[in-house]
Amino acid sequence: MFYNPSNSFEYNDCISHGACSVSPNISSMQEIMFILLRQIAYYLIKLKNFGIEKENVVYDIMSELAFIDNLKDLSEAQILDIFSKHYINFVKTRKEYLKVCKENNTSCEDLKNILKLSPKTSLSSILKRGDKEYLNKYKRIGLNQKYFIEVLSGVMKSVCINWINLKEYGENGKFASDSVLNALNLLNSVRVSSEKIKVYIDELAKIDIEILRRINELQIENFGAIKTVEVSNSTRPHKAVLVSGSNLHDLQQLLEALKDEDIDVYTNGNLLIAHAFAKFSEYKNLKGHFGSDVFNTILDFATFPGAILLTRNESQNIEYLYRGRLFTTDDIAAKGVVKIENNDFSPLIKSAQSAKGFAKGQQRGSELIGYDDAELEKQINNIIEKNPQKIYIIGFSNNSMHQMDYFNKFFAELPADSYVISFSYKPKIENSLHINIGNDYAILYSILHKIVQKISIDSEKLVFFMTKCDTNSLSNIINLKNRGAKTVFLSDCPPLVINPSVLNAFTRMFKVNMITNPKDDLLNI
Repeated sequence: MFYNPSNSFEYNDCISHGACSVSPNISSMQEIMFILLRQIAYYLIKLKNFGIEKENVVYDIMSELAFIDNLKDLSEAQILDIFSKHYINFVKTRKEYLKVCKENNTSCEDLKNILKLSPKTSLSSILKRGDKEYLNKYKRIGLNQKYFIEVLSGVMKSVCINWINLKEYGENGKFASDSVLNALNLLNSVRVSSEKIKVYIDELAKIDIEILRRINELQIENFGAIKTVEVSNSTRPHKAVLVSGSNLHDLQQLLEALKDEDIDVYTNGNLLIAHAFAKFSEYKNLKGHFGSDVFNTILDFATFPGAILLTRNESQNIEYLYRGRLFTTDDIAAKGVVKIENNDFSPLIKSAQSAKGFAKGQQRGSELIGYDDAELEKQINNIIEKNPQKIYIIGFSNNSMHQMDYFNKFFAELPADSYVISFSYKPKIENSLHINIGNDYAILYSILHKIVQKISIDSEKLVFFMTKCDTNSLSNIINLKNRGAKTVFLSDCPPLVINPSVLNAFTRMFKVNMITNPKDDLLNI
C-alpha cells in the first residue's frame, strides 16, 4: 500500500474511517476467496500433470491474491461478480479435470468439501459461510500453524503484486505463479506441518526478490538509466492532472495522451521515482510531484483541484468525498471511479479541462531523487574503507511523527565510529549517506546488492531497519534473515497491514527486533 496507514500519524487514512483494523466482513470475504482460489489451484495443478495449462485462470488467481484487500472499496454487485468469475473458473477447471481423467482411463482425485455457490448466492450468505469457515479452520489447527499460514498468505500477496508488475513488462514469470499455486494447494490439506509451510514461505520470499531484480532490469530497459534530478514540489496556476500509484507504464501512456494538451501533470505517491528515469524528462508537461511527505491520499486528493488518475495494480484508499473526478486504468474500478478503457484518456482530459485547476499555485521546496551509479559506487567504497564499527541501513518509511522523532534522536545518539545509509530520513550528520529513490523496492534491492557485494550480509557490522511496514515487509525481512542478516529491526505495523498477534509471532519466528527507543536500541546492538 503506498498510502500511509500508520497508526501513529495524526491525519492518516485509517483514522479517517474511525477504524484501523480489518473488519470482520472483509475477513470473511477474504476467507471464502482464499478457499475458492486454493481449490482452483488444486485442479490447475492436476490439469498441468496432463500437460494442460490455463494461463488466463492462473492470471485471475494471481491478480485476485495481489489485490484481495481492495474488496473493501467495491460495491456489493462488483464483489458478487468477482466471486462469480472465480467460481466459474473453479467449475470449469474441475469439470475439465474429471473429463480428462475419464478420457485417459485414470482414477480422479477429487477434492472433498468443495465450495458450492449458486447464481442466487447473496453477499450476506458468503459472509456467513466465510465466518464459519474461518472459525472451523482455526479449530482444526494449532496456533503456531495459524501464524505460519498467515505469514505464508502475506508473502503470497507480495509475490503476486510484484508478479503482476512483472507482467506489465511482457514477462511470464511462470516460476513465480507455479510456486504460488503449489503454496495455495498446500492449504487444501487438512493437516500440514509448520515446517512444510515454512519451506514454502522461504521459497516464495526468495522468488519475490528475484522478481524485483528482474523488474529493476526492465525499468532501465524501458525508461532509461536512473539519474539524480531535482523534483519540484511547487505548483503553478494552470489546469492539472494528478497521477497516483506506482505504475510507470500508466504514467507514460497518460503523458503521451497529453503531449499536445495544455495540461500540467504531477506525480503522487510512489511515482516520485519516475522523475529519476531518463525517459520521463522528455515530457515537458510533467511539472513535478504533488503531495504531503506522508503519501497521504486523503490530504492530497482533497486539495488537488483537477482530475486524478489512479494507476493500475495498486492498493489504494478511496474516500467517497472525492468520487466523480477519480479515474483508473484498473480492470475493476472502485465505486464511483471512472474506468479508462483501451487507454482512451479523453474522459480524464475533459474532466481536467473543466476543473478549476490551480488558481494561484504554491511555491514549495524541491527534493533530490535518484542517484548517479558511478558516484554511488564511490560513496559505498568510501564507507567500507573507513571501516566503521556498524553500518545502519535504514529502509523506506511510513513517515509517521513518532518515527520521525525516533530517527532524529537516533541520529543524535549515533556513535562517531558508525555510519548510516538511509533510503528515507536525511541525517544532518557527516557519517551518513542519503539515497532518495522514493519507495521503489526494485531499485532498493539493486542498491542493497551493490552493498552486500562489498560487505557480506552476514557481517556483524550490518544492521537493517525496516521502517515501512507494508505488503512487501514480510518477504523483505525473511530474505534478509535467510541470507544471514544478524540484526533486523522493524517499526510498528498497522493492524490493517498485519494482525498484531501474527506480528508478534513473526518477530519470534524470524528473530526480528521491534523498535523501542533510540538509546536502548543502540545500546542493545
